[in-house]
Amino acid sequence: MKKIITSWVFTLTLMLCTAVAQPGARMMENIEAMKVGFITQKLDLSPEEAQKFWPIYNKYADELEKLRIGFKGKMRADLSDMESMTDAQADKALNEMLNFKMAEVDITRKYVSEFKKVLPIKKVVLLFKAEQEFKVKLLSDIKERRKRDR
Repeated sequence: MKKIITSWVFTLTLMLCTAVAQPGARMMENIEAMKVGFITQKLDLSPEEAQKFWPIYNKYADELEKLRIGFKGKMRADLSDMESMTDAQADKALNEMLNFKMAEVDITRKYVSEFKKVLPIKKVVLLFKAEQEFKVKLLSDIKERRKRDR
């Protein structure tokens, strides 16, 4: 089992280095594959758990991504000229930001109940920890790679 985990970690690291070096969609595919491996390993998902969990997680991630893309587009337009923004416009933008955060929480609440149907509660908690750890690791690896390439 240790050999399998070590192999996974090595493979993920190698994939991360490859992903950072590749442009566009292929890089995103590699990052997603690394994320799947990372979360699967951190949650210690059995094949049965993984089979039930990943379709739910993918819907969750898609829903969050759609929300974020819509919000980014809206905010980019609303905040394009902060200097000339009125207080009323700033207040409206702030309320939209808060609504976005609340929508993120609503989506997460919805899917937590779905995750709890297919995973033990401790693994559901570990999921959010693993997501955060993956983001930190990915950013750290990208930062390190940029330093090396200078």
